[in-house]
Amino acid sequence: MIARKSFLIVSTNFIIKTLAIIGFFVLAKLWGQAAPAALGIIGFALSFIALFNAVTDLGFSQAHIKRVSEGQDLGTCIGTFVVIKIFLTSLMLILLIGTYFISKYIFNEGFTDATTESVFFIMLIYTIFSLLKSIPINTFVGRREIAKKQIAEMLETIVKTPLLIIVALAGVTGFFVAGKFYSVTPAFDWPEFIQPLQKFIADHAVGSLAMTYVFGMMATFFVGFWLFRKYPLKKPNWILFKSYFSFAVPVAFSSVIAIISTNIDKVMIGFFWTSVEVGYYFTVQRITGLITILAMAVGTVLFPTISKYHASNNFGEIKKAVRLAERYISMVLIPPIVVVLLFASRIIEIVLDTAFLPAAPVLMTLLIWVFIYGISLPYANLVLGINKPKIQALIGVMLCGTNIILNYLIIPENGLLSNIRISSYVISINGPTGAATATAISALIYFFGTRLAAKRFTGIKILQSHTIRHIIAGIVMGGTLYYLKSFIVLFRWYHLISFSLVGLAIYMAVLFALREFKKDDFHFFIDLFHPKKMMGYVKSELKNKEEK
Repeated sequence: MIARKSFLIVSTNFIIKTLAIIGFFVLAKLWGQAAPAALGIIGFALSFIALFNAVTDLGFSQAHIKRVSEGQDLGTCIGTFVVIKIFLTSLMLILLIGTYFISKYIFNEGFTDATTESVFFIMLIYTIFSLLKSIPINTFVGRREIAKKQIAEMLETIVKTPLLIIVALAGVTGFFVAGKFYSVTPAFDWPEFIQPLQKFIADHAVGSLAMTYVFGMMATFFVGFWLFRKYPLKKPNWILFKSYFSFAVPVAFSSVIAIISTNIDKVMIGFFWTSVEVGYYFTVQRITGLITILAMAVGTVLFPTISKYHASNNFGEIKKAVRLAERYISMVLIPPIVVVLLFASRIIEIVLDTAFLPAAPVLMTLLIWVFIYGISLPYANLVLGINKPKIQALIGVMLCGTNIILNYLIIPENGLLSNIRISSYVISINGPTGAATATAISALIYFFGTRLAAKRFTGIKILQSHTIRHIIAGIVMGGTLYYLKSFIVLFRWYHLISFSLVGLAIYMAVLFALREFKKDDFHFFIDLFHPKKMMGYVKSELKNKEEK
């Protein structure tokens, strides 16, 4: 069932990410050079606010998932978590708005070129809905009711993307970024009766773009709570709260660190550069998001599953689940990573626009992080699932500290590590590419830290032989595609699809030759993709049938 739940997350998240990229595609093609600047303004505001989100969780989400998955009284768990979440969200708002007013009215410091005041407050509304929707979402995860979680989360992009396209079609009257003026003519003449709407959107183009995020998150919020409406809600229990607190305190460090590590790069790019560079980084991260879907999906299901096994001291099943999860994550990640590495610039031209071509090195560098992070997630979930949050927190501190230091040394144009001299050559890595490099390097701490901890507490091997076989198959695939692409003079979108299919065939053939892809694996994937069985699972969950 882990596989089917994971595949449900993969398939629905693929739809979500694809719809999001379609929206970015339309925006990039219609707005051209204005697109990175506009998306960067939104990306910086989101990341800056997210740094304060560190106080809105403090490990209590993981504690809620943990206690629900262990079979604690559901109504009491929900009541306790609701009070905790509302309190922490209110605390975040006080800290964030207080910081804003102190900065503006006492120190006379405004926003940098990376965002605007109006967008900041719009994204604050988005954040509030995002934080509160985690109440039903995390309960669904704890109960492993993945269909409900995915249905609610899909609504955000389903609502946001059409609205984003409407904003893109309206054009841009004009806005400034770092002294440069951006304007875009509407894609076509709107009917006269809605021209006032078109003019309003164009006059407030970036703000309107930000509002599409708000409406999307509102859809997820309301649908999530609608699916949540029949769940029991009881008074918070002090004993249960102390149980949440005891688990959350050590996890809080990991939670805070994860939020800081995820967002500090975009904030630092915004402070040292402009919203254009933030836009490059923010947008290509969405492309890599398509590749990380599987790893995130497995992680979502694996944590409560390991927690359930740990409650019965079934370490044999824990190790089996982690090994299998890592094997399939590694097997599935490598083919798309190889394709994107080889055709990064072409993919950006096809999916976005030539205006985003400076982001090609960023995309290629982030792929290193994607693979390291992906195959580390099962081990991170193992450490957390067996009730070792302090160890996870220690790994997180090391990861975050390394990431922040490297960002500070590499991102600035004249940072200490921004220009590396080798003999008579100078290698310049700064800005968005520097941020991606810092992320990739710091991921190694996550890789080795989680594995060493997992081995210490369960005896599981640090390295699995199947990953080496997958890498070998990926190298053969990449070498063959690199040779074949030399015969293509004018690269089109259908060439990308053809190369991807040929590459996948080569990859699978090499795995078969190495005895890494067997008959059981073939049947596993066939069963996984079976539409009737998937629909049966979704229907049973929506009817609130208990998982056997």
